Amino acid sequence: MSDPDDYRVPPLNWNQIAGKADWLRGVLRMADAPYIDVVHVVETFICNAMELSEFQVWSREEMGPCEGETCPQGTFIRFREDVYEKACRGDNRARFTFAHELGHFFLHRNAPMARASRRDGTPAYMLAEPQANQFAAAFLMPRQHIFLGDEAGDIRTRFGVSWDAASNRLSDLKKRGQL
Repeated sequence: MSDPDDYRVPPLNWNQIAGKADWLRGVLRMADAPYIDVVHVVETFICNAMELSEFQVWSREEMGPCEGETCPQGTFIRFREDVYEKACRGDNRARFTFAHELGHFFLHRNAPMARASRRDGTPAYMLAEPQANQFAAAFLMPRQHIFLGDEAGDIRTRFGVSWDAASNRLSDLKKRGQL
């Protein structure tokens, strides 16, 4: 997920991405649940029930530093074994990685891509990695379950996310006037 390895993708604003995350929660009949088991969603619904993609777990040796990967054509979603095991145990960061890859699957499958970076002036709303991060945040921490007066600790506990993810989500919603 480092900056030089990013890709230019069709532009999406953060509200459009949140709408796609909310749509998916609705399709999965999970819109009313604050906490979502994202591993179950990827394994069961996306890869098995919907038969949209193959779910793969690879070793650290096979994946190296890459924690997760989604095929640009959507034929597979792959996770490094240690990340998968942590996500199954509810690890906050690993759960975000799962939601991030789910974002790539729904936002970027069969999308035109070209190597790009923020350093070359490409805005975040046209880059795959910030879009996938925004999807992960909206999917794991939907706006409808965040309330005025919530603090990062409340968000962290309610949604099973890291302190950084909770803080960033609150900051983003406040900056956009949604909280």
